Amino acid sequence: MENKNNDMRRKIYLAAMLHDIGKFYQRADEGFSDKYNSLSNFSKTIAEDICPIKDTDCFGYQHVIWTNEFFEKVKDLLLQIPNYKKNIFDESDQDNIVNLACNHHKPKTELQAIVSLADWWSAGIDRNKGTSFEKEEMEVKWGKTRYKDIPLYSIFNKINNGKGKYGFGLKPMDLSKDLFPKEIQAKEDEINQSEYNKLWSNFMLDFQKLPTDSFDGFFESLIYLLKKYTWCIPANTMDMDHVSLFDHLKTTAAFTDCLYSYKEINPSAFTYNNVANRIKLEDGHYPVLLVGGDLSGIQKFIYNIASRKAATSLKGRSFYLQLLIDSVIQRIISHPDIQATIAHVVYSSGGKFYMLLPNTKKVQKAIDELTKEFEKELWQEHHGKLILNIDNVPFAYSTTENKIITTENNNEQSLGQLWKVLADKLTEKKNNRFKSLLLTNFGEFFNVKESGGEVDVCAVTGEEMQKGSGVKITKDTIVSPSVMSQIKLGKSLKSADYNITFKEDGEDSKYFSNRLSETKIFSVANYLFNKKELTKDETDFRKISSADVNRVKRINNTDFLAINNLKGKSVSYGFQFYGGNKQAAYNDNRDRTFEELTRKNVKDEKTETYFGFLRMDVDGLGEIFINGIPEKMRSFSSYATLSNHLDWFFSGYLNTIREKYADNVNILYSGGDDVFAVGRWVELLAFAEDIRTEFKKYVGREDISISAGIVLTGNKFPIAKAAELAGKAENDAKKYGEDKINNVIAKKNAINFLGTSISWENEFEKVKSKKNEFLYFIENYDLSRGILHRIMLFDSIRAKNLRNDGKLNSNGNVYVPDLSYHWNAAYYLKRFMENKSKEVQDFCKTLQPNMYNDRCLEITALAARWAELELRSKKEN
Repeated sequence: MENKNNDMRRKIYLAAMLHDIGKFYQRADEGFSDKYNSLSNFSKTIAEDICPIKDTDCFGYQHVIWTNEFFEKVKDLLLQIPNYKKNIFDESDQDNIVNLACNHHKPKTELQAIVSLADWWSAGIDRNKGTSFEKEEMEVKWGKTRYKDIPLYSIFNKINNGKGKYGFGLKPMDLSKDLFPKEIQAKEDEINQSEYNKLWSNFMLDFQKLPTDSFDGFFESLIYLLKKYTWCIPANTMDMDHVSLFDHLKTTAAFTDCLYSYKEINPSAFTYNNVANRIKLEDGHYPVLLVGGDLSGIQKFIYNIASRKAATSLKGRSFYLQLLIDSVIQRIISHPDIQATIAHVVYSSGGKFYMLLPNTKKVQKAIDELTKEFEKELWQEHHGKLILNIDNVPFAYSTTENKIITTENNNEQSLGQLWKVLADKLTEKKNNRFKSLLLTNFGEFFNVKESGGEVDVCAVTGEEMQKGSGVKITKDTIVSPSVMSQIKLGKSLKSADYNITFKEDGEDSKYFSNRLSETKIFSVANYLFNKKELTKDETDFRKISSADVNRVKRINNTDFLAINNLKGKSVSYGFQFYGGNKQAAYNDNRDRTFEELTRKNVKDEKTETYFGFLRMDVDGLGEIFINGIPEKMRSFSSYATLSNHLDWFFSGYLNTIREKYADNVNILYSGGDDVFAVGRWVELLAFAEDIRTEFKKYVGREDISISAGIVLTGNKFPIAKAAELAGKAENDAKKYGEDKINNVIAKKNAINFLGTSISWENEFEKVKSKKNEFLYFIENYDLSRGILHRIMLFDSIRAKNLRNDGKLNSNGNVYVPDLSYHWNAAYYLKRFMENKSKEVQDFCKTLQPNMYNDRCLEITALAARWAELELRSKKEN
């Protein structure tokens, strides 16, 4: 937004971002009538001017008084932003930033009314009509101080008509389990005001550290500061206690910018009532674009490796994908005809992004141009292995009914349907991939490329290269230059504290000579630095000078303003979460190889065991987005809150879970709701169990579940094939409980392990317990390992019957199932118990009933296989 013609656009945008900051401040302070509050006389004096009067003759929406007080408190800092003294505090301008922010409940000008309208659109309600969604079933009587006591309730509580009562505490965002919600049963579980005081005090201390040498640097850094401190605060304790204040502020700012920008181009689209001081959007106008991007081919790109010797590229290829999406977003928001910010991004994770942009011809044209550019560059770099689909849906909001009106369907529809419309358009784009390139450059696809003579073959992609153009990573392993860049990227991650983005052709890019790693994607260069490289006195980083192209993000650490001497010129600061930035280390110089991951003792080859591949994701997440949030709670703020909660868990907290298994498990990909990890099979299975257990605690319920698939292989098994098998295992887990004959929908919430799908909820603990019993009696009593193989043999007969059910045998007759395993198993156990200790006899008696029930036999056999594998692994150790 570095354009003088955009001064008003900047003003209203910043005002909208801070319009409800007073809610945070008010809850940390004493009441309006309390003589001990921190309000100045001026803020008290203007209360009548900015607060509507309630039926009880009291001031309504009193938080705006504290919004004004906030501006008074930070006035000196804001005045340091170049050219903004007049814009912020000019008393002769009714539409200075303070008035735009504070008057959204009692607007006096057309621009102030736009902020009001954006506030409603963000919330999905018309506050002018006094709409309230207060829960009729609420059991806790909060009383007069409810606006301070009610926590941010977890949005997972109400999904699919749930009845949960979990709420978050007041803590700055980090990656600790302290951020998990707790159950709220009584007023005693409320938030203590001292927690608000502490949170506010720390916020204000960090606010003073924000860069002020450019507006854009200040504004973008402010967004991350608000995310850190207001993610846990309810936007409104009456009707939005499930939405974070951060997501409401962010989406209100995005809507404000969209409405203002559309109005500048289409002034007749709005009617302003200067008596009621309200603004109305006329029918037939759609001022906002919901823009979506979906990167296809992620899984194959990560693990479809031609040679196992090139496995070191896996981590870098995973991080490369995140940088790719980040670069796409940066190119879009920084386009001269768009000039948006990261606050316009509703969600970005797992290879997908959604953003709100003004629906103007310039913006539409810019998106079309960028889409074609991305498509061309991806083809040239990856030849169809990665495909980026981008599309959009223009829409307007009808807040009277909390409905959406789109150009695709002029009828009112739910917000969930808007997401579906966009998803369908992205799917259609996927089915018409590279359409623009086919029309403009047909030969690029179908002309035969001459080849001959000696060539190099990339060990990762399997593609041929001109002889000598590849890079050797071992004596007999060659990769392409782009893959070599990804390998370096992966190796640099373990030492990287910061990621800096800079425009590739920027004049100041020469100042990044001391970088750990450099990756250029879509004309955006990404540089990884450790803390020391950026903070030493002579660092060239101090010489950079353009916030448009330069952003500094701390990786997996929200203390992004903690280092006072981390100073560049006109840059923004923030943080980003990435699942798996740390890998299992062999020593200080290198990471462990796949073979070394499977060792109990990293330097002893004899301790190697099976290698595991794990894939997991949330069950039915698409349906949750479309229909899961109750109709009356649906808003862009609530969708943003849901997305951010999921992203925190999968992109951030997963790193915390992994710390327990740091020597033997690597996260190769984690984002959105997907997990792909590898490691020593014993620890990997425990890691999967921990993810499921922690996710259940995080969402506070069993029916929002996560399914998993694990396969075990030898150390030399092809990576691509193993990953494919893990994907199949995950899909089989998601079919758990499915009965196609009786048309029963799959229950999911399962794990497929050793080829068998079992319920996390009802069966996993039983199988694990039975496995432990087998181990206990084998290792401590006279139970022989032979019983494990016998039980597995009986189960294999059961499985054969199932496979052949309804089929014809070699004689052309219907296959007759062999049921002899039932009585043979019973007979075997009876004979086996003879001359055994009483303890073993008692244990075998618990097994006998399982032999007569096919499902019980199946999971008992799984426990036996699990025990047999653990015994083998222990022997190898």
